[in-house]
Amino acid sequence: QIESLDKSLEDLLTRVDEFVGLLDMIRSDSSQVVNESIPQIYTKATEMRQIYRKIDKLEAFVKMIGNSVAGLEERVIKAETDLGAFPNTFKKILHTISIPSFLNKSSSSRQQQTLYEPPVLFKTEDYFPCLNEAPY
Repeated sequence: QIESLDKSLEDLLTRVDEFVGLLDMIRSDSSQVVNESIPQIYTKATEMRQIYRKIDKLEAFVKMIGNSVAGLEERVIKAETDLGAFPNTFKKILHTISIPSFLNKSSSSRQQQTLYEPPVLFKTEDYFPCLNEAPY
């Protein structure tokens, strides 16, 4: 019985040693996570915040460009309706036919009423100052 009890105690001590070894591994992994991984994660999160700000600025820029393009499209459509946008074949036919002078006067007076105003365009350099710098 003593031998059996001695063997059981040895098994139990072996298991306790294995358990202590597992606890030591867990402690070292935990300290590694706390001392190394968390600061790295924090650094990456800070970098990501800067990237998110850049993405937000880029989204605002794209929206501004979209609004500018939409405004220009509206002006083009208005100009086409005001001045009449005929397909090229009609223009060629009209140029070959002599148009009475009263038609010319009405079209010229209509053109004089609407003066061309160039649209206000943005400058890319205002939004991307690094484009002004010389390439490497």
